[in-house]
Amino acid sequence: MHKEIADYMKRHMDLLLEQTKAYHPFIKTAFPGMNLSDACFNLIVGNAFSVFLGQYAMRMISPTEQDFAEFGQISSQYREKIQKLFS
Repeated sequence: MHKEIADYMKRHMDLLLEQTKAYHPFIKTAFPGMNLSDACFNLIVGNAFSVFLGQYAMRMISPTEQDFAEFGQISSQYREKIQKLFS
């Protein structure tokens, strides 16, 4: 993956994580007793995936299999961060 795309994706996912932290009190109140870490992770990765593809589309190139694997590695780092937020 191009370094600038990887950096952009990390910053984007950090932003999404910070937004999740901002909404965390609401989530806890609206859904008491439920651990929604998986749902939040899926929303974040779904959003980030479209941004990932958009970054390649803007450069008029296609991501390779390795690029998809690196996106998976980057996004998997956020699963633990989100689980900690909800524990």
